[in-house]
Amino acid sequence: INNQYKMKIKITGLVLAFLMMVNSLKADSPLTSTYFAASYYDYSIVSEAEVNRGLNDAVAAYLLNEDNPIDVKAAIINGIGWNYDGTKHSDLFKEYLAKSKGITTAQLNLDDLTAHQLFCLGYLMGMDNYFVVDEAINVLEKAAAKNKSSFTIHLILNITKAQKAMDTDFCKVWKLTAETLNNKSLKRDMKTAAIQSVVDYMLLYKEDCI
Repeated sequence: INNQYKMKIKITGLVLAFLMMVNSLKADSPLTSTYFAASYYDYSIVSEAEVNRGLNDAVAAYLLNEDNPIDVKAAIINGIGWNYDGTKHSDLFKEYLAKSKGITTAQLNLDDLTAHQLFCLGYLMGMDNYFVVDEAINVLEKAAAKNKSSFTIHLILNITKAQKAMDTDFCKVWKLTAETLNNKSLKRDMKTAAIQSVVDYMLLYKEDCI
């Protein structure tokens, strides 16, 4: 009996440890935990950005080129990543953006930016400070309004919205992801492996919808 009791205690301890691990994963954050850059290592610019952990002339030039795929741009920003103490990559991107237009950063007008430019700025802003994402959401919504068919833009927008939602509603984190996945009007302009990487993390929140 004593051995059986010890075994029950051990099993209970393992179950609790597992639950704590799941909760700690969930308590991380959608923006920082949805990693998919590795799915785009066939683009050397992605691994370059990830190694440098920031923008340089080559990375900025790629992001500002309207002909480059939006999902690769997303992978670049995903690879650049985040820092618990915050980063200022979006400010640097504004400088590159303003320089490309021959104006100052103070003269930048969001309404004049393209969907690609708004997307890169908004995603960088979200990664810069994932504790406060209201402004990032606003910029990404403008990007989505200018490109209503891009799965990539809408997925990153909803990941950023999920970042805000997780403070009050874990179920909504999954619902926002499912909303993008189920939207048949969107063009799947992102690699399947990258999408799956996002879904694998977001599924942790689905159990809260039961």
